[in-house]
Formats: sequence, C-alpha cells, structure tokens
Amino acid sequence: MAPDGVLMRPVLSLLLSVLGMVAAALPAAAEKRVALVVGNSAYRNVAPLDNPKNDAALMAETLRGLGFALVGGSAQLDLDKAGLDAAVQVFGAQLQGADVALFYYAGHGIQLRGANYLVPVDANPTKEADVDFQMLDSNTVLRQMESAGSRLNLAILDACRNNPFGGRGLRATDSGLAQMRAPEGTLISFATQPGAVAQDGTNGNSPFTRALAQTIRRPGLDVFRTFNEVGLAVTKATGGAQQPWVSSSPITGEFYFAGPLDAPGGKNGPGGGAPSDADAGMRADLALAQKIDKREVWQAILDKYPTGLAAAAARARLEEFNKSEVALVASPVQPALPCGGAGALASLSSRAARPLSATEECALKPKDVFKECDKCPEMVVVPAGSFTMGAARADESPEHNVTIGRPFAVGRLHVTVDQYAAFVAETRYDAGSTCETYAENPRAKFGHSWRNPGFAQQGSHPVVCVSWNDAKAYLAWLAKKTQRSYRLLTEAEFEYAARARTSPGRYPSFWFGDDENDLCRYGNGADQTEERVRGKTVFAAAACNDGYAYTAPAGSFEANGFGLSDMLGNAWEHTEDCYNESYRGAPADGSPWTEGDCGQRVDRGGSWLVIPSSLRAAKRDRVSTPDDRVFDTGFRVARTLVGP
Repeated sequence: MAPDGVLMRPVLSLLLSVLGMVAAALPAAAEKRVALVVGNSAYRNVAPLDNPKNDAALMAETLRGLGFALVGGSAQLDLDKAGLDAAVQVFGAQLQGADVALFYYAGHGIQLRGANYLVPVDANPTKEADVDFQMLDSNTVLRQMESAGSRLNLAILDACRNNPFGGRGLRATDSGLAQMRAPEGTLISFATQPGAVAQDGTNGNSPFTRALAQTIRRPGLDVFRTFNEVGLAVTKATGGAQQPWVSSSPITGEFYFAGPLDAPGGKNGPGGGAPSDADAGMRADLALAQKIDKREVWQAILDKYPTGLAAAAARARLEEFNKSEVALVASPVQPALPCGGAGALASLSSRAARPLSATEECALKPKDVFKECDKCPEMVVVPAGSFTMGAARADESPEHNVTIGRPFAVGRLHVTVDQYAAFVAETRYDAGSTCETYAENPRAKFGHSWRNPGFAQQGSHPVVCVSWNDAKAYLAWLAKKTQRSYRLLTEAEFEYAARARTSPGRYPSFWFGDDENDLCRYGNGADQTEERVRGKTVFAAAACNDGYAYTAPAGSFEANGFGLSDMLGNAWEHTEDCYNESYRGAPADGSPWTEGDCGQRVDRGGSWLVIPSSLRAAKRDRVSTPDDRVFDTGFRVARTLVGP
C-alpha cells in the first residue's frame, strides 16, 4: 500500500494550482456570501408542481460551489407558511456582516393588487383577505436583505406560474408576477416578464433555472451580463415564449459569481479593486502547508480560512489523515471531531452563556455542554456515527442503517416552561388559547394552553400544548437571538440520540435495556404513580413508581450514554419529518424526510401518559396537523455545528 498521502498529494497539488490561479477570482475566502434557497412543489390544496424541488436542489448545489453559505445547509423544500416565515427570519439573522445576500424561490407565486406573494405548500385561500395571512409578501424578503446592510442583494423568483387559486374570489389576482421596485444595491430577477406566465419545464428543471445554474458558473460574467445571458438562453430555449426580466437599482462596483477572467489584475466582488494582500497571503499559506503536510498545519489553514477553496483543500487533506488513522487502529466508526479535530476547549462549565465563537465551536467534543444565552436550552454535543433505525413493527419497518456524518448538538432537556415563556414575552407570540386536554376522551378545549395544560406545572417542567408550528416559531427566535443554526431534530437524529449507540446492530427496546421494571429510573411514563393518582388501573402500566402522575421537572431521571435526559417519556417531542407509513425510501444520512404526508409530522419519545411499549426508542407517533396543540407534547432543539 502506498504511504499515507502519496496518492492524495497529486490531487492536492492540482487543487492548489487551481487555487493559485483563481484565488483572486473567487472572493469566498474574504467575502461572505449567504443564500436562502426555497423550492415548493408538494402543494396540498392545489395541483403540485413537478420541478421546483429539483430547481432548488440544483441552485443550492451550484451556489454552494460558488462559495455561498446556505441557510439550513441545503435547499429548503416544501415549506408551509410557518416554515417559510421561519426560514426568512433565519436568513435575515445570518445576513449580519454578509457582503452578498441571495434569495432564490421556485414554486407558485401570485400577484394581488400590485403586490407579489410567494405561496407556501399549505396555502388554501378562499378570499382576498386570506392572502396576507397564508402567503409571504415578497417585499418581506427584500426588507430582510435591505436591513442587514449587505453590499449586494439578489432576489431570484422562478414563481411566475399560473395562479392556482383562480375562481376562489381572488378578484384582483392577475397572471404572473407584478413589477417590483428594487431597493438600493438590489437586483431582482424574474423568470419572465411582469404579468406573463413562466414554464415549469418538462425535463426535471424549469428553462429559467437550468439556464441560470449553467450561466453563473461561467467566469468573466459580471452580474448584469450574467442575467442578460440567462435571458437570451431562456428566450432561445422556449422559442420566444418566455423572456426573463430584471429590475435593478444602481449597484456599486462589480460582482462576479465565478470571478473575472483576468483574476490576477481584475476586480473582485462589489466595490471592485485589485486582489488584496490577504489573497496573496492565502496562497503563501497554502504553499507552506503543502510543503510541511502535517495535520496541525492543515488544521491551522482551516481555522484561518473557514470558507472557500482554501477550506476545501484543508478539509480534503484532513479527511485523508482521518481515514488513515482509522485504518491504522482498525477501529469501528470513529466520529470525526468538528473542524477536523481542533485543540481542547477551556472549561465550558465556567463559561458565560453567550454564542460560541468559531474557535470554541471547532474545539467541541462529544458530551461537551454549552449554553448560548441565559434562557437558551443547554446543548450537548452528540458524536457522528451509524446505527440501525426502526423495528419489526408496523410503521417502524423496515429496519435500516443510517449514518450521521458529523457531530451535532441536542438540547440536554426538553424546552421548559420558563424557556418558552421567555420567547413569548420577548416576541409577544400568540401561542393560542386551545389545547387538547387530558380526559378520558380528549378534545380541544378553550382556555387551556401551554400556561395551563390541564394539570399543574412548574417552570422547570417540559412545555406542552405547543404545536409543531409553535416549535418552529420558537426556533426562529432562538436562531435570530443567537445568530446560530437552531432547528428541530430529524426523526433519524432523534432515534440515534435516544439509543445513544454509534454502531449498527441489534439493540434493546430502551437505551438502558429491555426490563420494563427499570423504566422508572430512566423516564416518566404510565406507572403505579399514575394509577394511584387517577384512582383506576392503567392497562399495561409499568410495575414501578417514578413519582410523577403528570410531567416531571426536566432532567429528573438518569441521562443516557450521550448525556441526554428524558429521551423516553415525560413529553412527546416534535421532529422535522413528514409522516410516512414505512421507512421505504427514507433518507439514510439522518436528513429530514420532507416527502410523504407533510400535513402530519412525526413525534418521538413518548410521554408521562403512555405505557412502556410506547416508550421504546423506535416508537413513532404523529400529530394530526402542524397546528395541533396537545397536552403531552412539546419539543427539544437541535443545533448544526460547524465542521468538515
């Protein structure tokens, strides 16, 4: 076998040669580019569209290759109103300090009384007045970009399709989209002219997005010439039936998606100017790293240049180091530490509650605990690994292996009543006044809410009577407050975290074993305490006492092997995934399953009310709609971590 690095170095040499030629052309190392990419196809109340999800995926891949950081890490697909609002809020938060902001949307869009609205997948208006509440005014996105102070804002709308709600009393609705005024430093690109209808496409992508993805990869095209070339390509492809249109305010300097052709002496990005000393320094650093070729040197490159081609070169070499070390020790899955394995972090226990710095985040290791604001949840770092998901039961099958490719952080506990109260107080969020309450035949009851779910709670108890949409609103607030990527767990991430196993195999029903008599040490479910308080027998209740008839203070029971508490019992927890009746076709990488019945979302973990068989790590449940509020259902948060 060739010595470590022998096969990799020619590849690195080629990559570094490319870096030397285009470092000045691509501003990613010095220029912060942020994009939100949305594709809505799976409309629930009108005919679905075939291509927007494909268009969004294509654009996300293309923009990532051009140095854009993507909100959510990928294309955001099939968003309902709450999801679309939350994504735009997170986008606005992540734009702070950005040089270039880009918003791309593919899906249905309508114009109403001269305003343009983007249509979430759950929209179902019956009159004009519904539109303001069920759709997103495109000017909301422009205001987010404008308020962030980005030097260049790009809004790209492949949404000029036929109005899907014709005949529903939307009298002032017209075909296509209306003309929009571009704020200062902004360019708005439409798939076709104002009032005209764009084609969805017949071969997987719309004509507009296909041309756009091809054109922005071409070096030497400034932003205006780029969209002119896109217009010419679409006009030709559609035989003149569709002609893209641009609205722009004056833009200072020049911007190239893929850099100018005359990179060594050309201009670079908004504001122009020759290549900076930083670019020359980056090339010198890379040359030195290639010569020394030590892990710690490549890690220093990644620390200094966390984005762009320099980061790509460093990650590629660090990955080779990781693979060779795993092979030498012949170990099972070796979770790679974030950022390639940064040095040890100073004590987190004495650290003030504030957002992690890049250096602190890169130094995190599994089971580290951190907190990013006084009222924020405590987060635990969960390692990368693989596991066998599911069980041989109904909608829990087929069993299949899932790989969690990188560490992520999970709330140590459920979101508590106090934490949710801080969100409501700060945002004045309307969390509703109806909740399905605990009764022999539970139904939605007025006067009940997260403040009064029908039984006594303290501030340290898990918040319940919160819907999936309520959870998403909380997460949008948390992301904006910390400017970090907080989100719901995916269903696969939840089961992985609940099992606390990093290798595939056969597991016991619960993370601690199979003996139901031990449940009361590890979680809060239906047991003898509940029977005593209710004064009647609970069928198949655990034959032990956990001390709580309803919710318990979060963290009252022993944590699992990952350091997470209440992963079984206390309160059901919302996940990101749409419900499917089996795992056939489920993602194998831990990502959310956003296809299937997205009117129902998956809940996990069980609650104080359910019997042992429903506290198993593989057990799934679902909410009837994302707006349902239920007396034994809450959520916990996840956070994406930086890293290779």
